[in-house]
Amino acid sequence: MRARLPVITLLGAMLAAAPRPAPAQPPPAPLAATPIPPPGPLGEREVTVANRSELSITELYISPTSNDAWGEDRLGDAILEPGKNLRLRLGRYRDCAFDLLAIYEDASRAQIPTRNLCRGRRVAFDGKNRIHPQTPTAPERTVSLVNQSHRAIQQVFISPADASQWGEDLLAHTISVGQSGEVTYLGACTVDLRVVFENRAAEERRGIDACATPALSIEPGWTTADEVPVPPGSGAF
Repeated sequence: MRARLPVITLLGAMLAAAPRPAPAQPPPAPLAATPIPPPGPLGEREVTVANRSELSITELYISPTSNDAWGEDRLGDAILEPGKNLRLRLGRYRDCAFDLLAIYEDASRAQIPTRNLCRGRRVAFDGKNRIHPQTPTAPERTVSLVNQSHRAIQQVFISPADASQWGEDLLAHTISVGQSGEVTYLGACTVDLRVVFENRAAEERRGIDACATPALSIEPGWTTADEVPVPPGSGAF
């Protein structure tokens, strides 16, 4: 039986499980091993699904346990609201064992594995075993910084362009004058950059595309609105 359910290194821009594939997230792992009932006579299989949770069910998948794919969303454009029931005709099968997967309005999900629909045709989702999908990890990006200023760089901050705070200092080691360093951050390409020098003065640049310009030369007057300086020997940058 299947197991289922389940700033900156801008050196030219800155200084430094279920095998079923249907839903976007894998379903939670089964709650327990359940004996698979044998096939029965070929006949119409149907089930009444009850939503006993406090959230609406926005997607519903029902498939024979012997299948490796969930198939289509049985709700289509409909929603199974809390306290409501829905009777579904599944088609003609010999299979008696079916798995059910519900996805709720908050993207959480719950699975009911290996239900014998030849003996019982009513299934309820109570929402108690809901599992929230994992939040995708933001990509890690590196920015190289070349210090062409007159003072050592002691701190580098990188934040999303729409953020209200700079966040934590990303610089592990001071970047001396004429030297380069790298910083890494998690997030989108477009960011704001703040560089703090040893005398506590700071330079800032807003709306940098760290993907298009992964290396930056920090020079006097870097905060002006002119084009980002190109560091010496940086080729295309």
